[in-house]
Amino acid sequence: MMTKKEKNETLKEVKSRLSMREPLAQCLEVIAKISDELSLEKSPTNEKEQEAFLAEELAKAQKVVPLLKSFGRNFPSLTCSIATGIGKTRLMAATIYYLHQVHGIKNFFILAPNLTLYNKLLRDFGDPGYDKYVFKGLAEYVTNPPVVITGENYLS
Repeated sequence: MMTKKEKNETLKEVKSRLSMREPLAQCLEVIAKISDELSLEKSPTNEKEQEAFLAEELAKAQKVVPLLKSFGRNFPSLTCSIATGIGKTRLMAATIYYLHQVHGIKNFFILAPNLTLYNKLLRDFGDPGYDKYVFKGLAEYVTNPPVVITGENYLS
């Protein structure tokens, strides 16, 4: 378990290494604070237990974002409202890095709304030689790059 100081250093490091613009850096800070509050456990399958779990998790998240009304799903989920072209993909990469480094989360699901964005995301996240590779500058991922699993390579 990381100390608060170590978490802050990791947050500072990822913002610097990925040269995040201020709106992205602020959003990442909120995501980090919320993730540090949440249990990050799977939601129970029993309906009553699930309701209680979500209520507890929502209360924790509301400590950070008091205006948060609900998760909108049967599990804690968050959305950042960011202008077009400011770097939502970079924010996804920074979030993945932070959650992996600080909380040890290893699996992430990214849903693309169409084939064009799907192909772009495959390249952004899976091709270290690509000039827009989102993990560029993160030394931990140079020697051990993330593996992108798709419907095409899932069985292999």
